[in-house]
Amino acid sequence: MIATRPGAASRARMYLSTTATFDGDLDYIAIEHAMNGEPVDLTPAERIEAARQLDARGMNHAEIGRRIGCDRSTVTAWRNSGWNPPVAIQDPDPIDIGAAQHGRSGYSKGCRCRTCKDGASAAKRAAKARLQAA
Repeated sequence: MIATRPGAASRARMYLSTTATFDGDLDYIAIEHAMNGEPVDLTPAERIEAARQLDARGMNHAEIGRRIGCDRSTVTAWRNSGWNPPVAIQDPDPIDIGAAQHGRSGYSKGCRCRTCKDGASAAKRAAKARLQAA
């Protein structure tokens, strides 16, 4: 006789769609695998869609995060934003500082170009390292 202990039966498999396999940049098969806790690489849009589908099925955010490979707070933030992907913040355009030369530390006051930003960051790190070494 073959016996199965209570609770050891496999879970019912969740399906996202019975006919479509993709929609634009969403791979429904990959999303379905993630929803069932199987390891799969997902794009950010696919992660959000999988989280949205699991949330609609009443799953808690900790379990959703475990299944799709992210933190519970990330799932909560997605839900609070209406399941929209986060907006990437771009660097502001550099300020025109005319003919001013970059300073000795690689920074001219008011300049936001990458060279000045990197130079200022390097100068701050060096100063911090000197203080810690002393």
